[in-house]
Amino acid sequence: MSRLRGIKSAVHGRLIRVGIDIRRLRLDRKVLERRILTWVRAKPEYRRILFVGCDWYTQHYPWLFRTAEFWTLERDPGLARYGAPTRHIIGSCENVAESFGRGVLDCVICNGVYGFGLDSEAAVTQTIAGFRQTLRPAGLLIFGWNNVPEHDPLGLATRDVFEGFAALAESPLGSACQELPTRNRHTYQFLVRQ
Repeated sequence: MSRLRGIKSAVHGRLIRVGIDIRRLRLDRKVLERRILTWVRAKPEYRRILFVGCDWYTQHYPWLFRTAEFWTLERDPGLARYGAPTRHIIGSCENVAESFGRGVLDCVICNGVYGFGLDSEAAVTQTIAGFRQTLRPAGLLIFGWNNVPEHDPLGLATRDVFEGFAALAESPLGSACQELPTRNRHTYQFLVRQ
């Protein structure tokens, strides 16, 4: 079964590269790929990008950002094959500051990690501090998470865990924090490092 899944994901990746997308994407993934990532790619100020969390459905992201310095970070070594071929780090997002220098990234995209392994207050605080450290001043953090109790261990909507960040005035979704009308109430936050 694993081999079949690998073949299927490789075929999907190749088809997407030639403009054919046969995946059945959830709304939150459509918004990420078709609006948010497209918007980030079009901005010349975002050339050094880190994408946190990899799986078969993210394998074409390095190709989307082929004109940028696109890095991926994933803690599961078995999922490394879906990351950036020459710029992938196997490790936890809690230790992101150890992998990058101070102020070297233009944009960090962390989607679907909080509530799926990044669960404790200490881990979230350390991760956000690491993102802040690795982002340049005015660098962008895009943080996507499910705003439902089973995947929101800290009650993120009612907490201010993004110390050192301000809301992005003009996001690709029209507001700095946008909850989608989905069952998991997937929410995207757009933050600028102060």
